[in-house]
Amino acid sequence: MRRVVLLLLFTSLLRAAEDPRLSAIRTLLAPMRITPIGDASRGARPALTDVKHQLRDWIESHFDVLLSKSPTVLQEQLNDELDRSGLFFPKNAIDGQNPLGYLDPIVLETQPGFAIVRTSVGLQVCGTDDSAYIYEWTHDNHLHRIWQSEQNDYEEKKYFPQRLIVVKISPTDWLPGADRSEHLIVTTGVSPWCSSVWQPVYYRVWQTKSTYSEPLLLLAGSEQIDIAYPIHARANKNDILIEYDVIASDAMRVPELRHYVLEHGKLRRTDPVALTPQAFVSFWLRDPWDEVSAWTAPTARVTLKAFRQRYEGTDSEFTPPSRRCTAHPNLWQVATGELGMDLRLKAHYFLIRALPPFRFTMIAASDHHWPDCTENDPAIDNPPDLFDK
Repeated sequence: MRRVVLLLLFTSLLRAAEDPRLSAIRTLLAPMRITPIGDASRGARPALTDVKHQLRDWIESHFDVLLSKSPTVLQEQLNDELDRSGLFFPKNAIDGQNPLGYLDPIVLETQPGFAIVRTSVGLQVCGTDDSAYIYEWTHDNHLHRIWQSEQNDYEEKKYFPQRLIVVKISPTDWLPGADRSEHLIVTTGVSPWCSSVWQPVYYRVWQTKSTYSEPLLLLAGSEQIDIAYPIHARANKNDILIEYDVIASDAMRVPELRHYVLEHGKLRRTDPVALTPQAFVSFWLRDPWDEVSAWTAPTARVTLKAFRQRYEGTDSEFTPPSRRCTAHPNLWQVATGELGMDLRLKAHYFLIRALPPFRFTMIAASDHHWPDCTENDPAIDNPPDLFDK
């Protein structure tokens, strides 16, 4: 009995010493913990916006510590305080699928000249709704928020909560006359769900600039992938590169490369879209024609579009390796096999032009192989690692 009294006394003392801002966050979160499962928005309510902002402001109030401590130390201290305040989902909870009404640990990262904060509130069915904030160091050694990403519209078909994977900002351009406030920011995130790893990946790109009143969203896209595999992204002043794996028609994982360059205030997709001839064929067959037509020989677009439409929906697999054409060293043949209704494997052949570095063009497609495309060069099917994984 005495131990119970001492424990209650110790808990009450901790509560008394708790930051009142954390008490306010817990007051907002606690009622959500009894929300029945099955809600279309996974239990999310407008009150979550207040939680996100109060949590963000509480983190910002500790930024002066960054002058004397590393981001890792500050991150650990903040998460320890959140944990002691009972804001994290209990580790021994029976219902591990319903973290609604709790927080996940915050993530604090730095890039030269910037601090990046990621916060996370729990949702039903193993979900999280992450927010991100980027801060720039000012001349007087303070952090000024220049960008934020939050999901604050909780209506069905408008609410797309994400577990953020990558948040990157391009380096500052220190050249004379450059706009030092001009940056590209890229984020990638997935929609976590207990029932399946087959979920959307979301990718978005913003631009900041001195002439903009707020960051401008340049790109927002998504694609169904297996979210168990890595997702990578990086940002430079004038280009963005994103990589994730997709499942091709042959049930094989194929890297999807999305490289965008900034031109006249807009993003344009450009090379590389693939690193090997086989991956390029997968891209050419999988992505919308409006996109892949730019990687199709102009004189053959009508014929190849018809071939592609006939090919769509088939269950096929690649037949390695890619073959170099001896009469035209820049041309390669990629073969696929389609399982027909008679259970016989029917081959298709694609003729690719490959120029360095990783510039591919679809030249032709046929049900018959090209006689001079017989040279084996395994190196063409072994791509480099663009992200130093």
